[in-house]
Amino acid sequence: MKKLILISCLLLAVAASISAQDRLTLTSDEARKIIANVYLDWGRARLALDRETFEKMLAPGFTIQQPGRKLARQEFIDGISAVRPNEKLTRYDITVLTVQTTSDGWVVITQEKTEIESPGKTKGFSLKIMRAGWKQIDNRWMITYMEFIGHENWIGGTKPPFADW
Repeated sequence: MKKLILISCLLLAVAASISAQDRLTLTSDEARKIIANVYLDWGRARLALDRETFEKMLAPGFTIQQPGRKLARQEFIDGISAVRPNEKLTRYDITVLTVQTTSDGWVVITQEKTEIESPGKTKGFSLKIMRAGWKQIDNRWMITYMEFIGHENWIGGTKPPFADW
């Protein structure tokens, strides 16, 4: 039994070591695939207002720079997980555009497409270009910061001028 426990501990140590080494040797394509998959969870969480997922995915010390203001982690989570009686997020698609390595993680540029519906069935559309920092912390991929690079909104049911909308 002691040998089994010792072997299990050794295997965990080796796995942790490999994981840390993999983190340092990932190619941009490998990081892109991982981050794009994690963003699928983020999109589902945004639609479901899933606070628990936001808590798991945003690193301690996370901040987001929005036009005209900077929000801390908890303020951002409170805002994106709040139920709004006058609007409902009905689409949240995110596409990873670029991935670049940094000394301790990755910087990703994304395109976010969202649709919001109001009680009168009026739709609003939004396109955002965002920059986000990603890091692997305790063997989990986490977002360390976000910042708006650019955005445009369309209201009153007017669809954006893109073929895929």
